Order: sequence, then C-alpha cells, then structure tokens
Amino acid sequence: MASPFQPPASNSKSYSLTLKGNQHYEKQQYNEAIQEYTKSMEHATTADFLALLYSNRSSCYLLAHQLMLALMDAEKVIQLAPDWPKVKVELEQYDDAIQLYRRALEMDNRDMGFHIQQLEVGRDLAVQKPSFANPVQRQVFDFAKQMRNIIYLVADIESKQCVIVDACWDIDGICQALEDRGYTIVACVVTHSHIDHVGHDTFPIKVNGLASLLKRYPHIKAYIHAEDIPSVRQTNPSIPINRLVASCTEITTQLHLGKRTHLRFIHTPGHTPGSQSILVNDCRLIAGDTLLCGGLCGRTDLAGGDRRQLENTLRHTLGQLDDRIVVYPGHNYGVDWSTIAIEREKGCLGEDLVGFGMSPTSNDLEERPTSRKSKRASVSSMISTFSIDKKRPLSVQHPTPLPMNSHTLR
Repeated sequence: MASPFQPPASNSKSYSLTLKGNQHYEKQQYNEAIQEYTKSMEHATTADFLALLYSNRSSCYLLAHQLMLALMDAEKVIQLAPDWPKVKVELEQYDDAIQLYRRALEMDNRDMGFHIQQLEVGRDLAVQKPSFANPVQRQVFDFAKQMRNIIYLVADIESKQCVIVDACWDIDGICQALEDRGYTIVACVVTHSHIDHVGHDTFPIKVNGLASLLKRYPHIKAYIHAEDIPSVRQTNPSIPINRLVASCTEITTQLHLGKRTHLRFIHTPGHTPGSQSILVNDCRLIAGDTLLCGGLCGRTDLAGGDRRQLENTLRHTLGQLDDRIVVYPGHNYGVDWSTIAIEREKGCLGEDLVGFGMSPTSNDLEERPTSRKSKRASVSSMISTFSIDKKRPLSVQHPTPLPMNSHTLR
C-alpha cells in the first residue's frame, strides 16, 4: 500500500540523494541508505521533507539494530511533523505500530544487559479465579483488574538476579513468572505505600502484596523510602521492621544486579511523601504513580498527597532528566510506556509544566484496551513514526512537476 506521505523534495540535489537512499533501503543496504539520507538532510529546506528523511533513516537504524539512534531520529520526526503519526491511524495499523516499538525497546534493553518485564494486572496477573471458593477473594481479583497496576521484574541477564517492583494482588502469579524465566529474586522495591502497590493484611478483605512476598522469600528485603515506611507498616503490621530498608540515603542510593545492571533510587514526593522512582542503567525510569504517561501524573487528593511537592518533582527532579529516557508507569491507563521527551512535550515535565492530569476513573478505563480511540491516542503519544512498510521507505515527490511518464520517487 502506498504511503500517503509524499512531500516534495526541497531541490533536485535532495531528490537525487533521497532516491539513492531509497534504492539502498529496498535492497536492504541499510548503512548505505543511512549515508545517503544524511547527505540529503544537508540540502533539505522544509520541515515535512526533513521529517521524511529522519523517518526513513530511523527505519534504517532500527533494521540495522542501532536502536537508540532509531529512537532519536523517530523523536525528531515527531518534533518536525507532529501530525504524521496520523498515518498509522488512517491505515489502522495501531497494534503493528505499538508492537514494533515494543520489540525495539526490548531488544535495546537486552543489548544493555538487562530485562524489564511488565506484568499487568488483568492481563498477566489475577486472570484466573482463586482455586478456593471464596467469593470475597474473587471480588478482590475482579477489582484488581480495574486498577490496571503494572508490576515490574528488573533482571540482569547474565547473572539472572532480579528485583520485583510493587509486588501486589497476585503473589502466586508473580512468583510463577520468576520461576518461568529462571530468575533469582534478590530484593523488592516499593515505589510508594498505597495498598494497590503493597497490599494490606489488616482489613477484613486481605490484598496479597509485600507481606506475602517477604514471607515466601525470607532472605530478601524491601527498599522503601523512609517517609513511606510508617504507612506500609500501618497497613502491613506483620512485616518485621528489619525486612524494610530505607532507600535514598547516603548508603542506599543504588542497588546493583550482577556486573552490568544498577538501579538508582530517586525521591519523587507528591503522590505520597515517600514516593520514589527507579532509574535503571540511567536510561529506563520506573516512575510508579508519580508520572503515569500520556500526560497524566499521580493524584494529590489522597492521604499524604501534596500538590506543591508533586509540582517540584515534575518541574525539577524528573524535569531535568534526559529526554531519551524511557518511562514506565505504575498503571496502564491507555499508555504503558513513554519517554521524558514525550511527557515534556505534553506539558507534564520541566519548565513547560502546565498542570496536572488526574487518573481516569474505572468507568473511563473500561473501553480503553479495545477501543480504536485509545489506540489512536497510544500511537500518537508513542514513537510510531517508523516507516509504514518496513520493506519500503516513505515516498517523496519531485520538487518540480514531472512528465506523465516519470515515476514517483520511492
């Protein structure tokens, strides 16, 4: 199917160089194509044509497994031509667009020696009814699906050492995921103290979480910011205090897995006093409920919430991070990853902070996983500007009208 993107080349020179690049592309000579597209950029004079060149070069980088360069070029396309993601929407290739980048992201993580596994409640966890015929626990699982929490396994590929982030709702399922992947759990991390991230064992209706995990693995400890430890202890009094380690101190700023993977704790208060984000190898941020992606941030109207603190966190702490860092949120509210650049552009970070988005209600979420509207939003907010057909680059028109027997540049 031909691409609807056919902006005219800036001049004959850029047309000729792009033609050469596209010919190399179609022959799968990606390094040669990259060179021609780069030369053509020097002669480009319009944003649309420059965006086309970045898009084609991004595709070449992706296919040549130079994934961070592919990501950087794709972000350039979004900056130059923010309406271009609509092409995939028009072609209704939502799932292809999202899955393509997810695969690239996963390959990039593995190249850096670590693996981040998202376990989504309602998709990967809490999908089976408990074996016991307890109607209350079945209702807990049903409620868990509405919350759309994301639990994270962060593993060093070489050593197989693994950390679990925000273990809750379905500890059996989490442990099974560890076993299936052959990981050895060495610690767990809590982004904040709300019960949908740590569980509770004090109320009549118990939610499996941190307490259950620590009982199952008596050799590990949980890393929690000191300001959230009291509330965790209040809802989970069965956890011995010596199993909880205060993070973000002088001696607990980082946690190392094997030789290549390190996790850095960043205090990001506002949603709760002790909210923390985890920066993996300085390039992947597990943000909990502080930054929920898609232009949303954590609520401040719950116990312990502080709007001014959250504004400072978003404006300064997270706002100063590198734009290329990939962000993983604590819930899937239509978007399960983003980048610092995308969230900054949406007005949720840095000096361009314009306000706070509130988490959607459960009713709002019911239609999101299957609706075309939600996938349209996901594609638009994610990096989905790689070429539509990976066998062909995006097309461009000659800078001047061509005779009827001339061919459109591909």
